[in-house]
Amino acid sequence: MEIKWHGNTCFTLKDKGIKLVINPDKEAGKLKGDMVLSSIEDTAEVDGAEKVVDWAGEYEIKGISISAFQAWTKSKAKEEEEGAAGDETIIFYFDIGKIKFCHLGAVGHVLTSDMVKEIGDVDILMIDMGEKSNLNGKKAMEVIEAIEPRILIPMGKGNLGEVLKDLGIDKPTAQEEYSIKTRSELPEDKRLTIILKKV
Repeated sequence: MEIKWHGNTCFTLKDKGIKLVINPDKEAGKLKGDMVLSSIEDTAEVDGAEKVVDWAGEYEIKGISISAFQAWTKSKAKEEEEGAAGDETIIFYFDIGKIKFCHLGAVGHVLTSDMVKEIGDVDILMIDMGEKSNLNGKKAMEVIEAIEPRILIPMGKGNLGEVLKDLGIDKPTAQEEYSIKTRSELPEDKRLTIILKKV
C-alpha cells in the first residue's frame, strides 16, 4: 500500500494493481487511477477512472467496500441560525488490503456519536487541519479523539505548523509517500502522525 498526497484534500492510494484517487482538483495536476472518490464540486478528470463516487451511499468497486456519509462544512448546532450548517460534504470510509481508511473531506463540525459509530474502526484517518480548514484546532482534536485512528494524516491548504504543534510535533519531517505492507505494521497502542510532502 502506497499513499501519496497531492495537496489540499487530494490523495492517491495504490495497492496490488488498484489505484484510488480521492478529491482530484485542478491544482493536483494530471492524475491516473481506476476509481475516484470525490467530495468536491469541481472534480478534475482522472485518466483511466472507471467509476466516480460523489454521493452518499454504499458501494462495492473492484473488491473495495466504500461507505459515503453525508456531513456538513459547518456546525448544525440548534442554537445557530437556520442555514448555518453550510454546504454538504462527504465522509468516505473504505477498506483496502484489510486496512480501514476514513477521509473526512471538508467536515466543519464535531461528529455525532451516531456518526462515529456508523464509521466504526479506523486505521488511517485523513483530516483537513490546514489554515483554511473548516475545523478549528479544538474541533479537529475532538474529531480525532472520537475516531481514535492508529495513523493520522493531516491534509489541507496552508501551513500545518501550528496544528502539528498542537499534536506535539515541533519539528515535523515530511516524506514523499507512506508505505505499509500489512495491517500488522500499524501501531497497536499509540497514534502515529504521518506528514506527507505534496507530490
